Amino acid sequence: RQYLMADNWTNLVNLCLGQAGEERRNSLKSATGRRLSTAFTVPQARPVLKYLPTYRLEPKYPINKETCEKIMQAVMDNAFENFIYSPKTSLTLCAQISEEIKNRIKAQHFDRYRYICVVTIGEKVMQGYCSLVNFLWDAEKDGYISYVYDTPKFFGLATLYYLYYD
Repeated sequence: RQYLMADNWTNLVNLCLGQAGEERRNSLKSATGRRLSTAFTVPQARPVLKYLPTYRLEPKYPINKETCEKIMQAVMDNAFENFIYSPKTSLTLCAQISEEIKNRIKAQHFDRYRYICVVTIGEKVMQGYCSLVNFLWDAEKDGYISYVYDTPKFFGLATLYYLYYD
């Protein structure tokens, strides 16, 4: 409704920003001789929140690799305790294991880390398995942890990548 009152783009922008709203209200009030309804009021914009940088380059609670390895081992051992390999169930099991590992490690509240958890389940039928991952990261703060669950029929490989962000 407000855009119908704007004569050109400048008035439209001013009307949207609320700069010309009061002028337009006063001119309409004087022209019509009555008070303008509240339908033409311009809502006030919320202020933009700005956070100051902390300039902290080290985490207060750095990641503990031993704790993460224990969590990964416990989740994998529990998941594969009664597992029989099936291609149909392997996909959903990978997703569940990955989510469980990620949630348990997030619950430890290590400071300023992002996690990527990749789980692979494969059947052993006389084939090879090769995997390659490339990174561009800070070798001091970023890293990965792997755990392999191995049986004569299948294998399970879980890899957790942890990336520090400022």
